[in-house]
Amino acid sequence: MKTEPVVLDSSAWIEYVQNGPNADEYARVFKGKNVEIIVPSVCIFEVYRSIERIVSMREAMAVTMGMQAYVIDELSSDRARQAAAISRAHSLSTADAIIYATAQSYGATLYTQDADFIKLPGVKYFKHRR
Repeated sequence: MKTEPVVLDSSAWIEYVQNGPNADEYARVFKGKNVEIIVPSVCIFEVYRSIERIVSMREAMAVTMGMQAYVIDELSSDRARQAAAISRAHSLSTADAIIYATAQSYGATLYTQDADFIKLPGVKYFKHRR
């Protein structure tokens, strides 16, 4: 049976870890059968930075170590150039462009709460709720 590649951006990881209002949406991805979760390495940076600020360094380390159970996509020079073109075409930040380029290169669905991705193809957007 074929696996479905998925990428969760940093906002999705943080929402899931913090058990926010949309956590159940992302939990479905983790519990899905035949799903391959790809983690752009920049997500480890963003999640660590946020969780360290919100909770603690210990929690940030635990969360990002857990992320390493999935497929980690290291930023290559080819992916960096692809992300630069995406950034320019869609006015995305560097990190967002890298995340989207990673999803595109794997043919993956990108799960996010970041409205910057809302109109891009291959994105499953969940509005951020408080």
